[in-house]
Amino acid sequence: MTFDELLAAASEMGLHVKFTNLGRRAGEVRRSGLVLINDRKSAITQKVALAHEMGHWHHNHDWSAAHDVPHDERQADAFAARLLIPPDEYALAEKLYDGHVGAIARELEVTTPIVQALRDVVLRRVAPVAYPTPWGLAPTSITRQRHTA
Repeated sequence: MTFDELLAAASEMGLHVKFTNLGRRAGEVRRSGLVLINDRKSAITQKVALAHEMGHWHHNHDWSAAHDVPHDERQADAFAARLLIPPDEYALAEKLYDGHVGAIARELEVTTPIVQALRDVVLRRVAPVAYPTPWGLAPTSITRQRHTA
């Protein structure tokens, strides 16, 4: 997915994306639907941050209330992984790079945490190769369908 396609998908979700200096943070999403992306980060980090923040929005994560931060972060990363990594491209990259996460991430133009999220949440492993499940369905119950507020 190109960055322009990702921006269009964010817009379709009702999100408005703004680029600004966020210091060390890559991105954030606000309850209003405003997504802030750090304009000082690399293009790959910006793309991943936007997809990740879209995942928070999709799963209705509420940062103003008590919540399970590790769980919410895993959900957002899994959403980003599904959005950014086509199954056939992942399978080819895993074969080409013998499963090396960093090399796969470079090939697919994502970050290593997103490749790891794909492996941990989305893929079924049949050693030594990962096989994609239908991307919309995770093999575990970690990822839920979007629920309405």
